[in-house]
Amino acid sequence: MSAEVVDLAALDMAAALALPLRLAVARLVCLPTDTVYGVGGALSPATVAAIGAAKGREARKPLQVIFPNRELLLAVVPLGRRTTDACLRLLPGPVTLVVPYPEGFTCPPPGEVVHDEKRGLGRAKSVTVGTLGLRVPRWPAPARLLETLSFPLVASSANPSGAPAPRTLDAVDPGVLAACDLALDGGPAGGIASTVVDLSRYEETGRWRVLREGAWGAADIEERLTRRRDDLPRL
Repeated sequence: MSAEVVDLAALDMAAALALPLRLAVARLVCLPTDTVYGVGGALSPATVAAIGAAKGREARKPLQVIFPNRELLLAVVPLGRRTTDACLRLLPGPVTLVVPYPEGFTCPPPGEVVHDEKRGLGRAKSVTVGTLGLRVPRWPAPARLLETLSFPLVASSANPSGAPAPRTLDAVDPGVLAACDLALDGGPAGGIASTVVDLSRYEETGRWRVLREGAWGAADIEERLTRRRDDLPRL
């Protein structure tokens, strides 16, 4: 069995209107982002299990939730004022933001980060935070239809665990592709994985860190977090 390939640049109106429902009911979908191609689907435990099986991935490794647009993310994920401001400054873009695991969420399972924080008299204490990784891609032009979805996706890069992440649909591993119902061809992605930015203690401390270098470096993140901008809402 092989995935049905959908050329996003060649969709007619009827096919474009039908695509959101097809994505919602598909077991797995291969899709382009601004960084690399991903594999995933509508946020559910079944999709989480299917991603793990397709990639040969350890069940405990965290997955990211991809929101079609920033507005849906802020409507669904409860965040404090400082973290909301960071999301407004960094998204959409080639970053994965690691935030405290939201109350009421059960899927995907939480990740975990550890902070060493000083507590009086210079003593350090380890603080462990359950986390969720969030993405809002700056969708490539052929894939901008995905920006109109009304639901989030859970996803990982479309490669077997440990292999390079693919920049084009043709480069996706045949085994991963065979596990998908749909393969969305949006042309070449940027090719550099997202920068993973830890905001899990940002609300309390204002501190952040880069957990994985990617398309943006630490200097890019710093500039976006601190630059004066008149287009941002007052929170």
